Amino acid sequence: MKNITQYILFLVLIAASISCEDNIPRNRPTLSLENVSVSDDVIEVEEEDETIQRPTGAIIIQPNACACQGGEPISIGDCDAICAQKQSTGDQRKTFFFDVQLTEAITLDVYGDVAGWCSTLPGEDITNQCLINIKDQDGDDLSPIAFNPAPDQLSFELDLSGEILNEDETYRISISEATSGASSTTIQLRLVSNLIDDTIGGPLALMPVNSYSCLFRDGEFDQNTGELIVNDVNRFHFYFIPETRPEPLTEATVPTVNCYDINTYGNTPVNSPLLEETTGAFTVWNANDPRFFFLSGGTTRRVHELIEQNVMLQGLTLSQTPEIFFPLNWLNGFDDGDQAPGEQASVTISTTTAELGFYMAPFFDEETFRAYCPTREHYYQDSPLFEAMREIVGVDTEGLYVAKQQNVCDFILIKESLLKSIWFYIEGGQHIQPTEATVQGKQIQFYWPADPSSPFIKKSHQRTYTIRAADEVSCGSNSITDTGSSTSSADRTQVPPHDKRIGCIPVLGD
Repeated sequence: MKNITQYILFLVLIAASISCEDNIPRNRPTLSLENVSVSDDVIEVEEEDETIQRPTGAIIIQPNACACQGGEPISIGDCDAICAQKQSTGDQRKTFFFDVQLTEAITLDVYGDVAGWCSTLPGEDITNQCLINIKDQDGDDLSPIAFNPAPDQLSFELDLSGEILNEDETYRISISEATSGASSTTIQLRLVSNLIDDTIGGPLALMPVNSYSCLFRDGEFDQNTGELIVNDVNRFHFYFIPETRPEPLTEATVPTVNCYDINTYGNTPVNSPLLEETTGAFTVWNANDPRFFFLSGGTTRRVHELIEQNVMLQGLTLSQTPEIFFPLNWLNGFDDGDQAPGEQASVTISTTTAELGFYMAPFFDEETFRAYCPTREHYYQDSPLFEAMREIVGVDTEGLYVAKQQNVCDFILIKESLLKSIWFYIEGGQHIQPTEATVQGKQIQFYWPADPSSPFIKKSHQRTYTIRAADEVSCGSNSITDTGSSTSSADRTQVPPHDKRIGCIPVLGD
């Protein structure tokens, strides 16, 4: 089926590299005792060099530096809170805010603080001067900016309004003392263009998915009586959301297909309630959330643009814009056509599909190569990608699986929390419940309808279903999988999910 594609999400995060300190080499004389003779001659003492000396690397610019405008970040970094705190919304100056930390080479020496490091001290007859130095990404120096810190000052702001700094280019900023050549550590600044404002805000909207079934009778109509002689009856499962609830079938179709309780409603088809209708069989992300649309006019959904931007604002970059969410299109029901006024009812039946919402591609553990779906615990781990997803996703997720009925072209979508209470594989004639370590390479099955109280005992009303991978959702020549599936057995460039999950879906109400 379209868009059920297994995407292997090895997203490589490339941190913006921070340049090393510019250490100024010093030619210090060495004392050699070779060929030194002892005599009574008067030793002439050379006059000391009066050049100003300052320790290099003793001023450490902190990594929380941010460029802001109107209280909003305009540079890469985790700057939302900093800009909101340090600049008002009405201040439209482009301002660079940074803090420094001092080593003991300053705090325990005569300098004391940044102002002392930048000032002329007693005994120094040369006036010193501190500057802000900016190098572009080609290593060329821009015009230095005068820097005059106040005593005990550790937090600074630099007005960039008059500076020619290009957006989407990286600059290196440091503090230097002009006479001695001593400098602080260096920090990178990258102004970003066209930051996307998430006007919706908060986690993506969710949508419960409902399931139902239809009974399909296979047989022949008696030419004399017109009655259907039934040879076989099979049950098929379908899924819908409120806006895609299927229309009732026509009365002419009832002998062949019924998707409602015929014992209750007779031969007049209804579409509510449907046969075995289950509300909230699982949950997806609501396709009507504006962030699932291509709002920038290109081929990237807004949700993916926001995630990439959130990574970038942490001071990192992705090798490419991530594709994490995909539309879930699935079988919606049977269609027996629309009957025009005066037209004889048709018994031609076909299946229909509908978009249920969006699901998420599974993630992979790079050590075990096992697939998993992130939870809120992951969003607070030391992962730039998960941190970028925290406010956008914000909920626990679980696996979504597809299973096929034995000998019948009927597929069920089932969520991880339910599946793991009823799944098994048979070995040595015994039902064995799989684990993360044993599930791979086994034929995983379950009996349906689900009975978690005794999952290994098959009842008379239950059928056997087998878990299928995304590229195995087909019946003979009929396939409902995407031709672009990246998990086929012929594709050895990506590792398929060890437990055949097709994706991740939100956990509702947790």
